[in-house]
Amino acid sequence: MPVDIPAEDFRALGYQAVDIVTRHLQGLQSRADGEVSLTRKAVPDELKHKLMMADLPDEPVGDTSALLAAFERDVVGYPMGNGSAKFFGWVNSPPAPVGILADFLASGMNPSVAGGDHSATYVEHGVLKWMKEMLGYPSTSAGVLVSGGSVANIVCLAAMRFKMGGGTELRQKGFLGLAREGGEWSKPMVVYTSTEGHSCIQKAIELLGIGSSYLRKIPTVPGTFQLSIPHLLTQIESDRCDGLRPVCVAASAGTVNTGAIDDLDQLANVCEKEGMWFHVDGSFGAAGVLVDELKHLYKGMERADSLAVDQHKWLYVPIDCGCALVKDPLVLRQSFSLLPPYLLSDRSLPWFSEFTIEQTRPFRAAKLWLAIQSLGRNGYAEYIGRDIRMARELRNRIRNRGRVLEVVAEGPLSVTCFRYIPASGDREPALEQLNQLQDTIADLLQKDGRCFLTPTTFPVESLEAQVASLNMGSSDVAESTGVKVKALRACIVNYRVTEEDLDTLLAVVCECGEVAWKGMGATSR
Repeated sequence: MPVDIPAEDFRALGYQAVDIVTRHLQGLQSRADGEVSLTRKAVPDELKHKLMMADLPDEPVGDTSALLAAFERDVVGYPMGNGSAKFFGWVNSPPAPVGILADFLASGMNPSVAGGDHSATYVEHGVLKWMKEMLGYPSTSAGVLVSGGSVANIVCLAAMRFKMGGGTELRQKGFLGLAREGGEWSKPMVVYTSTEGHSCIQKAIELLGIGSSYLRKIPTVPGTFQLSIPHLLTQIESDRCDGLRPVCVAASAGTVNTGAIDDLDQLANVCEKEGMWFHVDGSFGAAGVLVDELKHLYKGMERADSLAVDQHKWLYVPIDCGCALVKDPLVLRQSFSLLPPYLLSDRSLPWFSEFTIEQTRPFRAAKLWLAIQSLGRNGYAEYIGRDIRMARELRNRIRNRGRVLEVVAEGPLSVTCFRYIPASGDREPALEQLNQLQDTIADLLQKDGRCFLTPTTFPVESLEAQVASLNMGSSDVAESTGVKVKALRACIVNYRVTEEDLDTLLAVVCECGEVAWKGMGATSR
């Protein structure tokens, strides 16, 4: 069977694919048959087995139209659900429709954006210019699009390792070789982040050979969840006294757990004084700088030596799309550049492959290029601001429900952490029971399918005193260090969310809460 197909047949298949996507998007919001629209539904065991264990076909299974129909039935019919307005689970925004079309166009062109004199490379240069302007980052910095926030952090911290760890010598000899030679470079490097920092920071530190034993997770300020600067300074001094080499603070411009934004300007001052690299993980929250009322919270982000951003988190583009920005272009280029002989021509601009780990690179910029032009800076500010207002409204609704729901943690962005507290006869539920209850509610809610959110956990010492003291049997939170508090976490990064969706979420949480509490052998009143 030929791979190629006639143009008219391809056009017909394209229309079929567009119809499939359109039905999917419509189905996430409403059902023509009047039934409740499910955020996601469980994949039947038989289908799981079919998808994972089907025999490798020796011959074509069927014509392409039939394959597309089967794809709609077996794959599109059981989505992750993050396009739904009732999906509150993770910070994965639904793509703007223009971004979906852009991915199709980019796949049709199928360029490798490693570099070279073709339009896709110039589109990426243009998009990076726009990102710097949107985020207020220096125009002279270097940047590269990557798969998401995790890789953006790896790329940025690799540049940090090159700058702070021995440069070209480190690339040649590695940490072990430098350690054998002794001297300043032989001292272990230490990186600092907060206990609320994303797990990808630890992954990056491990992958880069620094080691998680040399990643210091600094406590946060109770209630704000910002990295505690007094604790940071104490730890830096202690590490220096132990013969270690503090090299980097990895701050957060919007944690995924609470939306906390560290005091970036003060952390920049610390790094400047201590001779350390200042990295900011803005994968989720950096885009909040576009909202006028929040700009002051991002003061100091422009001073970062590196900044990681994830456009598929809050800029409404399809997965995958992230961005690594490094203030010193030479440092980023020297961290990765390795040119084989067959790439030494066509050098009008440095190749993007010199600034990251990928050689063959997809045309990620296409969706971002079209999305930014479709929405503009002001459009993004409006929609992101709306997400934040919806999160505030969710918290208002939680507080208005009285004792049955309680806000556990909140930040300036669009994340709300809360818990269900049952009215319970002649006794108050113990913290252990409450924690178990939140996990059970999340499990029931996810199986129910009308909404989706996930549980999370907080050290009791990170919470405001009023929240932390509840169910502890004592108001002395200091004595409760190490105790964990479970909560339900709702993230709003969806331009489709309405107040009705918020009401549905809380109603389903309370419904699942009653079922779960009764199932635990308690009496609800």
